[in-house]
Amino acid sequence: MSYLLLYGVGGWSQRWQIPEGQDDLVHTEIARLGQEGIGRLSVIDSQTDAVATLVIAWQSVAAAVVIDSAGAGVGDSATGQYA
Repeated sequence: MSYLLLYGVGGWSQRWQIPEGQDDLVHTEIARLGQEGIGRLSVIDSQTDAVATLVIAWQSVAAAVVIDSAGAGVGDSATGQYA
């Protein structure tokens, strides 16, 4: 399971789960960070577990991170949003 974290130039942030098999496409799209134009990615809505299309204006994104949690265990003392 992987997650896409987006941080906007206006201070906003978003976290989306990446559907199985879409990691390479997400990595390709985030290379457009800061450029003009839009991108479209399939993501999983955390409230409904439904696949949705996320439309991203890359010039409005200051940073993007992909977190791959496959095979990663969570320690007993782990805390925070992603623990």
